[in-house]
Amino acid sequence: MDKVKQGLPKAWKISTDGAVRSEQGASGLAAIARDEHDQICYWWKKRAGRMTNNEAEYAAVIFALEQMLKIRGMDKIPGLIIYSDSQIVVEQMSGRAATNAPALRVCQARLRLLVKRFANVSFRHISREQNRLADALAFEAVEGLPRESQPRAATPNLDLWEQFNSSWRTNEH
Repeated sequence: MDKVKQGLPKAWKISTDGAVRSEQGASGLAAIARDEHDQICYWWKKRAGRMTNNEAEYAAVIFALEQMLKIRGMDKIPGLIIYSDSQIVVEQMSGRAATNAPALRVCQARLRLLVKRFANVSFRHISREQNRLADALAFEAVEGLPRESQPRAATPNLDLWEQFNSSWRTNEH
């Protein structure tokens, strides 16, 4: 039975970000999943090991898709748009730029395998300002506050989330 018809959104917008604290030897990964009405349905964050900035940006997208696949029926949704403030990830995954760094080739290969598990995935570049919620979650994760998150279906502070939602809608291109 098609889970999309049972209530899952038909299209998802996923904002991702990676943060690096090289002095701590740690990175933070974050992703926020919005439905077709721009409502936040899930968010995830995770502390990870030492990475470069570009590796952390790739790792955040990989983390997001891995989390999405844990939700029953996600592999059947017709559309998934990845929003990232990493121009390198967006350009390389869209085929507009070559991937020359060996470590990024490994990241890209892993991400391409995950992308194939969805019907349609596209990548869009956004400014860091437009990505501030994912950015904040990634920095929270790298600082270790609080522990790794679990998928959420409700928002903790509705006023704060509404501010982010308003900002997202007004800054979207």
